[in-house]
Amino acid sequence: MASAVTSTLNLFRVRAVYSWIAFATPPISIFGHALAPGQAVYKGQDLGVWAALVCTLAAALAWLPYARTPRLPALPTAFLVTVAVAWAVEVARFQADGSLFNVTAFCVPVIVILLVTKPPSAADIVGAGLALMYSLALVAIVSIPLGALGWMPNGFDASDSALCRTPIICDLTGGLDRWGGPFGSVNYSAPIGGLLIVFGAAQRRRHAWFLIATGCGILVLSQGRSALFALLIGLTVLLLWGARVTASRHAAAIRAAALSALGVGFMLYLVFIDPTLNGRTGIWGDFLALWRSAPLVGVGDSGIRAYVESRAGVAGLVTVDHAHSVFLDMLVRWGVPLAALTLVIYAVAVTVAIRGLKAVGPGPLAVASFVIAAGFVETIYSWVYWTVYLAALTWAVIRAAPHERQAT
Repeated sequence: MASAVTSTLNLFRVRAVYSWIAFATPPISIFGHALAPGQAVYKGQDLGVWAALVCTLAAALAWLPYARTPRLPALPTAFLVTVAVAWAVEVARFQADGSLFNVTAFCVPVIVILLVTKPPSAADIVGAGLALMYSLALVAIVSIPLGALGWMPNGFDASDSALCRTPIICDLTGGLDRWGGPFGSVNYSAPIGGLLIVFGAAQRRRHAWFLIATGCGILVLSQGRSALFALLIGLTVLLLWGARVTASRHAAAIRAAALSALGVGFMLYLVFIDPTLNGRTGIWGDFLALWRSAPLVGVGDSGIRAYVESRAGVAGLVTVDHAHSVFLDMLVRWGVPLAALTLVIYAVAVTVAIRGLKAVGPGPLAVASFVIAAGFVETIYSWVYWTVYLAALTWAVIRAAPHERQAT
């Protein structure tokens, strides 16, 4: 018993176990919310909130004995500091607007402090990424039988499940409705599937098959088209900056030709198949018009609510309460400062990932590209919560950082 305790303590001392816990926190919290949505279990908070708080506390406790403290380079540090600043500005704007946010918002600064003060080694950040993705995959898989048994809400009965809309997939699923899963919406489940595929495709075979298969299953069940755009970008980065193309004498020409073909293909898609991007261009136009009423500081949550209420009585008009774009939603809701900080976060993440291409390959750049592209067409994250996507973007930055690369 004494030797087991000693071994465990030694593990916490030499390995950044805290990072594994921190990166597994978003999926665990999602599962908690999905098990009993909106049901207070203690002090008015639901199971998902308590799961996030307990996991963050566990990460902080696991951080205490961790003795290895490699210095995080300047750019990754700048990324985390910028995230913290964006978090602080967004929380302050929530408060000034008189709007509500849940207490898991305070997980973000705690995790940022843990990562900056005692950054994980290269090997441990690999483990943290796997903890995030395997947790996501398991949450998705487990929710299907639990939903079918009635032990949690059925993912096929999400608010926007509607009817199966893709003939071939309808045949495969027996005409089941689209699957929102534990994520609450088909528009939220589909990007999870895409993220699993992009991350899995960058891993060794023993991890890749499971993550890719699970991601494909989620995409098939959710039938979300918008996530395919981000998935294509992530896989393109993996292919064009992978070892085979990089080793070619014609790498630059291959990349230029492939990117040009993709650009032309996208334009043809817009012109002949989906000129409104499934109605998004109209939503973007409406939100830009709303933004012009308060271009510097934004209209706030209260302004969005008033906007939705003002259009509620118009027959045949459906008004959404978010811009279907992370950047545009930040701009309209909170104004230029949050939008500018969002661009800085993206720019630093991509810069670090590009610099890490030779050392760690295209995986981090593909993940960062996916997160940014997925946020371009759907409001799936903000900087106020430690979400799956903020965790994935943070993983990409730290994984690509130059410290301790020999440990990979």
